[in-house]
Amino acid sequence: MDDSREALQAFLAIISFDRIASIILLCLFAWLLLVAIEFLLNQLSKALPKYRLIWNRAYPFVRLFVWLSVIIYSIVGIINPHENLILAVVGSISIVVGLATQEPAKNMIAGFIIMINPPYRVGDMVTLAGHYGEVIKLEWSVTWLRTFDDNTIMVPNAEALKTAVSNANSGALDEMVVVKFTLPIHVDHKKAIALAREATQCSPYTFLNKPIIVNLGNDFSFGQYQQTITVKAYVMDVRLEKKFISDINIRVLSAYKNAHFYDA
Repeated sequence: MDDSREALQAFLAIISFDRIASIILLCLFAWLLLVAIEFLLNQLSKALPKYRLIWNRAYPFVRLFVWLSVIIYSIVGIINPHENLILAVVGSISIVVGLATQEPAKNMIAGFIIMINPPYRVGDMVTLAGHYGEVIKLEWSVTWLRTFDDNTIMVPNAEALKTAVSNANSGALDEMVVVKFTLPIHVDHKKAIALAREATQCSPYTFLNKPIIVNLGNDFSFGQYQQTITVKAYVMDVRLEKKFISDINIRVLSAYKNAHFYDA
C-alpha cells in the first residue's frame, strides 16, 4: 500500500507544465528533423538515381533511431521517474498489452523483424498479399507498395511474414525480366534466337553489364507443335520493368515480322 501511494505521488510530481512542454518541444524537434532528413534523402535520390535504393533504405533506420532517442531521453533526462513508478508503469503496460488486441503488437514485432532480417527493403519489387509493386515505405506496423497501376497498397507486416515473399531484385537496382514469344515450328530457330538477342541488346532499357539469355523450347497447342523463344534480360531500373517488356515485344516482333516468320 505504501509503495502504491509513493508511486502515485511520484506520478503526480511528474505532471508539471515545464516537463510536458519540454517533451512536446523535443517531439516537435524530432519531427522537424525527420522531415528535413526525408527531404534531403529525396533530393539525393533525384540527384543520384543510381544510389536511390541506398537513400530510401536509410530512412526507416534513421526514424527508428530518432524516436527511440526521444523516448529514452524523455524518460531518463526529463521525467527521471522514481523506481516504484517505473515498476508500476511496467506492470500496467504488461496487463494492457496482454488484454488488448494482439494484431497491432504482431504487426509491430513483424516490422522490427523485417528491419533486422529483411526479406525485402525499400525499393524492392515484391509480391505481398497478392499485390505486385515497389516497396516505397517500410514502417513499424505496415509496408507500403506502389503498383504499376499507380495504386498505393498497405500490407500489414504480420501478413507479409505469414506467406512466401517473391522479391524480383533483392536489393539491386536492376532486375531480370522474362518475355516469351511463340513461332511456327518451321521457322529457322537459330535466326529467331539471333534476332531476339540483337533486338534486346538495342533496347535503351537493357542493363548490358549482365548477360542476355535466349532459350529455345517447344509447345503443343491447338493441335500443333510450336517453338517458343524465351528472352531473359535485365532492366537497368526496376521502375522501368513494364516499359522494358513493351519495348522488347515491339522490337522482337518487328524483327520477326520483317523476317516473315509469321507468314503462312
